[in-house]
Amino acid sequence: MYCRYCIISSGDNPDAFPLLLVCRLRHSDQLTRFSNRIPADGKPLMIRQPDGFPFVPWRGRVILLLAVHLVGTAGYMSVMAMAPVIRTDLGLTAADFGFFLSAFFASQVLTALPSGLMTDRFGVGWTLSLAMLMMAVGMGLFAMTPGFSGGVVAMFIMGLGYSLVNPATAKGVLTWYPRNRRATAMGIKQFGVPVGGVVGAGGGMLVVLIDWRLVLMLIAGATLVIGGLWLLFARRPTRDDRGFRGILKDLRAVLGHPSLGIICISNIAFSIGQSSLFAYLTLFLRDATALSQPLASLGTGLSQAASAGGRIGFSYLSDVFMGGRRKWIIVGLIIAGGASVTIAAFANPGWPAPVLILLAVGMGGTIASYAALILSMTVETVEPRLSGGAIGYNALAWSLGGAIGPPLFGYVLDISGAYGPAWLTIAGVLFFGALFMAVAFREKPSD
Repeated sequence: MYCRYCIISSGDNPDAFPLLLVCRLRHSDQLTRFSNRIPADGKPLMIRQPDGFPFVPWRGRVILLLAVHLVGTAGYMSVMAMAPVIRTDLGLTAADFGFFLSAFFASQVLTALPSGLMTDRFGVGWTLSLAMLMMAVGMGLFAMTPGFSGGVVAMFIMGLGYSLVNPATAKGVLTWYPRNRRATAMGIKQFGVPVGGVVGAGGGMLVVLIDWRLVLMLIAGATLVIGGLWLLFARRPTRDDRGFRGILKDLRAVLGHPSLGIICISNIAFSIGQSSLFAYLTLFLRDATALSQPLASLGTGLSQAASAGGRIGFSYLSDVFMGGRRKWIIVGLIIAGGASVTIAAFANPGWPAPVLILLAVGMGGTIASYAALILSMTVETVEPRLSGGAIGYNALAWSLGGAIGPPLFGYVLDISGAYGPAWLTIAGVLFFGALFMAVAFREKPSD
């Protein structure tokens, strides 16, 4: 059974479709029997709405899911891309600036698990609208900050908003798309992260023309617009009849799941590498290799673009050519990323600009291309009823790594006075994470 507007099925089991009672997206009164099977050709279903226009799920919600990641990432990545100008304007050290991104991730450490529960309670629409509002407020406060303390508070608020994004968007994918197309939908919505990074890097280039504070305010305005659009999908909050004990039981099941624990420990290491890369890439290209601000921002933008292509490309490779297996693609990406970071440790102003840009592309296309794969692996490791908690657990690991990475990199940079030791430290963390996943994690056989 499908909703004629949303094409939402009752689950992965085609035989369970008659059990579906409501659409959950304000269309319960228009629920109709359409099909009890997904078409054999795998093509999206098209159903005529009353206004005569066909609805294809790939053209609607997945674009809005992508937009959420885009504006959310553009906000904090623009801060990173404009780092040289912001550091000078606010009088900050490299370690001080690293704490901005740490505050962004630290807030997500505190709220990762509750955010999954909140999504289950309030639904995707309300949750994403609130997320966009909080991120816009954080961007606005950062644009008005006079110094270090205000910037930390603003980034913390932005992180609170972003902590709601992954559980809510992933729940949307799990709810709105059938199993045989979810990985692709997950990759498309994750595509918004690197695209947002490209937009943020564009802010680093715009800063030579307009004030960096105005750049942030423009992104905040776009974020509010996306939040308003998600209000169209808001629904009445649901009640959990199991009560608090039922929620705690699910949380214990998630936190005690051994395979999920291995994924999350590995993800901490991966996130340390990714957060350090995007926190310091622009500064590295400016300070260590003497590239101009526009070229350094271009390198950051192309690094994000490589990540964008990798998130979809490697997900497609996993689905089509690897039979749905994710593990060895992730391990290979992280090992390649560790190798590229090791090369970066030896970069200097004598290296040609094209080589440095290519190096940035290589780092982004490896270290920052695993997200959609590890999200799919996380959901596939647990039973469906625990998927929300599993996503929250994964977000906790990702946020913890993000909170550790930039200060660690900045600390090594400050005490050594050079980027080489800092990059080598990150390379060691990445190699450890890849080795741990390769040895400890056993992937379920594909169906």
